Amino acid sequence: MAAPFLAPPGPDSFKKFTPESLANIEKRIAEEKAKKRKKPDSSHRDDDEDNKPRPNTDLEAGRSLPFIYGDIPEGLVAEPLEDMDPYYMNQKVSSPCPLPTPHRNHS
Repeated sequence: MAAPFLAPPGPDSFKKFTPESLANIEKRIAEEKAKKRKKPDSSHRDDDEDNKPRPNTDLEAGRSLPFIYGDIPEGLVAEPLEDMDPYYMNQKVSSPCPLPTPHRNHS
């Protein structure tokens, strides 16, 4: 797996979760699966549990956001956001909030 990127500190870390965000996650999952299929030998040391990435405990649900991220920008309060933890970069997780759908003009 490529080195995970870290969200930059500050309010620029917050990105609204959109249908495009979901498409990007699905694309990364497909790319990761394709890479795994190319491995001929499954006895690699990378598969060791100690070397696998883990969630960032500072970004756990229910915890206060670390100060380096600052305050959530006003326009993003109560909006679904992309996860800042690189551990979840290639994972789909359930959310209590549905994705916003575009408004349709019923004329």
